[in-house]
Amino acid sequence: MSAPEAPTARESPIVKIAWGLILLLAGVAILGPWLSPHDPNLGDFSKIMVGPSSENWLGTDNLGRDTLSRLMVGTRIAALAGLEATAIAIAVGVPIGITVGFLGGALDRLVMRVVDAVAAIPALVFAIAIIAAIGGGLTQAMIAVGLAFSASVARLARGLTLSERERLYVDGARVVGLGRSSLLLRHILPNIGGPLVVIATTVFAQAIVTEAGLSFIGLGVEIPDASWGSMLTNAQRVHRDNPFQSVPPGVAIFITVLAINIVGDSLLRRRRGESFDHPAGHLEPVIARSKDVDAPIVDPIAQPMTNLDRTAAGADWAAGASRVLTVRSLSVNYPTTTAVLSADFHVDEGEVVALVGESGSGKTSAVMAVAALLTPPADVRAAELSLATSSGDMSLLDMSRSEQRRWRSQLGVVFQEPAASLNPLQTVGRQMADALKRVGGMSRREISDRTIELLTAVGLPRPAEVARLRPDQISGGMAQRVVIAQALASEPRLLIADEPTTALDVTIQAEIITLLKQLGEQRGLAVLLVTHDLGVAAELADRTLVMYQGRVVERAPMAGLVTAPQHPYASELLLSVPRNVGGVRIEPKIDRSASLAVPTAGCVYAPRCEHATPECREREPVLRNVRSHLVACIHAEELDLPAISVEPSAFEPGGER
Repeated sequence: MSAPEAPTARESPIVKIAWGLILLLAGVAILGPWLSPHDPNLGDFSKIMVGPSSENWLGTDNLGRDTLSRLMVGTRIAALAGLEATAIAIAVGVPIGITVGFLGGALDRLVMRVVDAVAAIPALVFAIAIIAAIGGGLTQAMIAVGLAFSASVARLARGLTLSERERLYVDGARVVGLGRSSLLLRHILPNIGGPLVVIATTVFAQAIVTEAGLSFIGLGVEIPDASWGSMLTNAQRVHRDNPFQSVPPGVAIFITVLAINIVGDSLLRRRRGESFDHPAGHLEPVIARSKDVDAPIVDPIAQPMTNLDRTAAGADWAAGASRVLTVRSLSVNYPTTTAVLSADFHVDEGEVVALVGESGSGKTSAVMAVAALLTPPADVRAAELSLATSSGDMSLLDMSRSEQRRWRSQLGVVFQEPAASLNPLQTVGRQMADALKRVGGMSRREISDRTIELLTAVGLPRPAEVARLRPDQISGGMAQRVVIAQALASEPRLLIADEPTTALDVTIQAEIITLLKQLGEQRGLAVLLVTHDLGVAAELADRTLVMYQGRVVERAPMAGLVTAPQHPYASELLLSVPRNVGGVRIEPKIDRSASLAVPTAGCVYAPRCEHATPECREREPVLRNVRSHLVACIHAEELDLPAISVEPSAFEPGGER
């Protein structure tokens, strides 16, 4: 017997009761003045401090006024106070928080020092100070309260924005050409909406308590108007003779604040798709990977490596093809490390260039610099970083942020985590539309048709249905195909694929490899591929750059690298690839005991190299021509590194490293 499902936030009895109380209080706040049985400000001196009766359900106060009537009218005051303060806090705090969080830098530091100073002052004290300057009354009091709480809202919004702006889907939105305002309003703000709803309910509850406190000391509503705080003031005066007078307003404040907090928590859980009792709720995919995908499923392990049959000479493949990307002396520095040091490479039209190396070698930093997606504290420098377009060459160097959008319009980027690179709250169709709008000159109908065409081109079944779904409703392989379709939407000159198969299982990897090969051949794309999987590189790449600790240590045609590596590190990478020989799996060969320390002088690979000499630890090698390869090794000519005989099943994409 299967376990019963836990009640969802909507079905929880506690939440139902809280919602019922909120709706009841809202009805009383709206209709209270007309539903109250007596005039809340008219006293009867013959009924001073009488107990509950059929005529006065909650009794009367020290001036003979009906307690229930004043409580109902006070509900409206509390609701107005909460709404005014919350609206001001959100209207002031959220724009400040998301703006400085997104922009960062000196503006962020300056604004947050002011916000911290305001937040350090208790809200009630801050409100009293503002009331002293602008005068008393409910409206002035709530302006003061709203401004006091806006500091907390701004801090939360900034923190959420700082976290959200680093998500891959934000980089994906930048690549498709969205500006800052669109990124903030259409992508970041909806995704931080859940916590903001909670803080709004918290501010609403705190505003009610603060208004009661201000009215209690005479700075809120004006006498003789009723509010829960002024009712507590009157109850305090007669507490010894009639303690019941403090019960109705006190219970009203307690129940209202508790109900608002429960509702706020339930809204956040519901937004995340979680149950009230089980935070780890999960939405099952609506569509799983289909077996009838239009694109053929080809296992690269069982296919001849056609790329290795291309010219393996030192000259670049497809000589005479037009140059698309040129990079010279590219360096990427972070405050504590150098991710890329003086890298040179280029990509021609119709060519696939792979950057390979272990994790931390600088591959992703290099391609993200090319995509203009690195932000401070990353420091990107280059002697040349240019892209050939139909309207002439473009240079990324010294471009402003607005000009970088024009640069990115010529690029398509496929990230290694497909689900993370799509906005979880927007449908596939809407995100495709954002990418297509960059092209311009297309009607809504044309954008819809083009979306279906692109989704079909990447082999997605039922593309119209997929376009209506969110990323969490499709499988990982389908999400990767969507990302590829999005990258191709603007007909880019250069496609950057950053570990496009890492997050996928072996079967789906084979499909994506096949898809990328087909798209490259059909569209003549220049492709810059990042991978640690030499099986993937061998299937896709024409030329390869081997990177280690931010340096390019070998540059060669893919066929030449596989059959005759010239750098010891490239040889180690090849020997570390699991291979099948006669059905027997050979474990990776890698020296786990070798030092991974990065020396301050000489060759960075020397601590791990079995061929290293004292000279290697003193003199840093530079790239030079060795047997038609460019190699950064001072002993490259002397080394006789193992040659690898390439068989159709020599490499296993996705094998363990």
